[in-house]
Amino acid sequence: MTVLGCLAIWVSVTHLTALWWGDEMTLGRHVANAVGVLLLAVPMVVVLRRLIDRRPLATLGLPGWSTALTDLVRGMLTWVLPAGIGLAAVVLFGWVEIRVDAAPGELLGAVLLLILLVFVFEAFPEELIFRGYIYRNLADVMAPWVAVVVQALLFSAFGTVLWVITAGWGVLLERSVMFFAMAVVVGLLRVMSGSIWGPIGFHLAFQVTMQLVLSSHYAAIEVDDEAIFTLATAVLAFCAATTVAALLWRGPVNWSTPEWAT
Repeated sequence: MTVLGCLAIWVSVTHLTALWWGDEMTLGRHVANAVGVLLLAVPMVVVLRRLIDRRPLATLGLPGWSTALTDLVRGMLTWVLPAGIGLAAVVLFGWVEIRVDAAPGELLGAVLLLILLVFVFEAFPEELIFRGYIYRNLADVMAPWVAVVVQALLFSAFGTVLWVITAGWGVLLERSVMFFAMAVVVGLLRVMSGSIWGPIGFHLAFQVTMQLVLSSHYAAIEVDDEAIFTLATAVLAFCAATTVAALLWRGPVNWSTPEWAT
């Protein structure tokens, strides 16, 4: 039911903004999508957790602000460190050329704008729902590693259906694999960090990088080989994230005991 609620929110919001702004993702439409999703998705989780489950919101992996900020930065580093190393390597060897025609101030503005939009539209609501609410309810009755797999399947179904609705059946295989892989990675970060802010940091860094470089909406950046760029950044970061996370979040990790019993 929660996944269906998410689909209803995202489909309704994006459909309504498309009627007003058209199918192209303009800045106005992006902002409207972000605000609409946030205003609907977060209250849905609050109602489900407080009124239906009758449990505190903090049990969804919402620590105090100091811990949350630390986890957010660490989550971003789990993406930035391997992706940065991979990108530096392919640029150094001449396998990818990146041309930036934007002025430094324009580029900085685009990055800050994307950080805000991605956080509000994707990273925070999606992580709160899938690595917060759904994961925690699953982990109460099954081993955390199993809960990671199940929530990844649900997230993959959610994201793939959204893309099929907007882009057609041709994206089915590509998007389902990508969403599942991403959900497994951020799910593992959720277990290792004990917080949704680690996954939010990873999600935020990933989406901001991809949208900034591979989209022409926010800054004049061109990549001559998008496939190699994606392999050197996204794929490498997905593969190395848990290794980096193990260095950033030290201490024992519960993979086998349901969280209700811990």
